[in-house]
Amino acid sequence: MTNQPNYYAIIPANIRYSDKVNSTEKLLYAEITALCNQKGYCWASNDYFSKLFKKHPNSISRNIKNLSINGFIKIHLVKEKKNVDKRKITLVDSQKCLDPLNKNVNTPLNKNVKHNTINSNNINEKKELFEKFWEAYNYKKSRKLCYDKFIKLDIEICKKCVTKAKEYSNSIVDIKYKKHPSTWLNQGCWDDEIINNSNQGFTGNGFTNMVF
Repeated sequence: MTNQPNYYAIIPANIRYSDKVNSTEKLLYAEITALCNQKGYCWASNDYFSKLFKKHPNSISRNIKNLSINGFIKIHLVKEKKNVDKRKITLVDSQKCLDPLNKNVNTPLNKNVKHNTINSNNINEKKELFEKFWEAYNYKKSRKLCYDKFIKLDIEICKKCVTKAKEYSNSIVDIKYKKHPSTWLNQGCWDDEIINNSNQGFTGNGFTNMVF
């Protein structure tokens, strides 16, 4: 019986929904990801996969070739003693496929991935909060730039932005003193003290001792 690796097998979306590979090749790709988690590459032969999937070695060979042709894996032939070639298979996009729990993988996962992933449960709420922020700030410049910045913020910061944007907007009398919304977001102005600038535009010195 073929020994089975104790690592996660992963089939990313670009493989799952690809019409360039068949169902066997998708499962084969998943098995390759599991084997890559042990050494950073897959060393298994066609015979190994043949026994595992109960397919003829020639069929396995065609499957692996098709995965390679479509850019999902890379095949490396390494010269061993007596000119015997040894095959090594690596993943083209290993960052999406290697097991994050396996500390022995040669190609580690991106440690910042958790900061780059937006929780799907919050995305709709963030979209709604952005619309509220956009109306509250009331200075409609560079919407997409502001949206991209806003959507990456923590959900609690997004909520704070809505309240603080309205307070800030209400404190501005002359629009020329109002910060560009992207600047306001980039500078983290949601934590700034709001100062009522009702006397904006007046230096004060020129009106000393004058009665209105």
